[in-house]
Amino acid sequence: MSEVHQLRRPGHGLDLDLNLPPYSEASLSDSQSSRNDSSDSACESKRSESKVASRIQLEDLVQYFDLPIKEASKRLKVGLTVLKKKCREFGIPRWPHRKIKCLDGLIHTLEVEVERQLQDNKAVAMAVASKKQMLESEKGALKRKPFMELQSETKRLRQDVYKRRFLARACKI
Repeated sequence: MSEVHQLRRPGHGLDLDLNLPPYSEASLSDSQSSRNDSSDSACESKRSESKVASRIQLEDLVQYFDLPIKEASKRLKVGLTVLKKKCREFGIPRWPHRKIKCLDGLIHTLEVEVERQLQDNKAVAMAVASKKQMLESEKGALKRKPFMELQSETKRLRQDVYKRRFLARACKI
């Protein structure tokens, strides 16, 4: 071969022909056919996933709002990105799992408080029970409209509960 078609790397002692591929033609045709097979199966899975995704309605998503988005995508048998795109189509900017989990925790805390206050002061117990009912109605509204913000009263209640927990832990130490 002429010197134009060869490249000699300094220090390596290898002669490379830049006009030839680094692998044989047979291995190229094998790898292309296996690549075509895998791309066909990938296209099939994408098609089936898009069919499933096109059938997903908002009512289907509501069932899984109390789960993390990864778990919901597994149960709906679609990819995470597909589920997020569907959420954006329905106007849901963020998956509401954390809000619902927060409301569930507050409701549980208020249930415990109602039981404790029933023994001491029934008027306070009724006030706490009304707050609990307000949180339950907000949770239902959040499931109907997952894009809505928590009410300011709920945010204040959450902050108070967190402060009380923090102070209780600090006093134990």
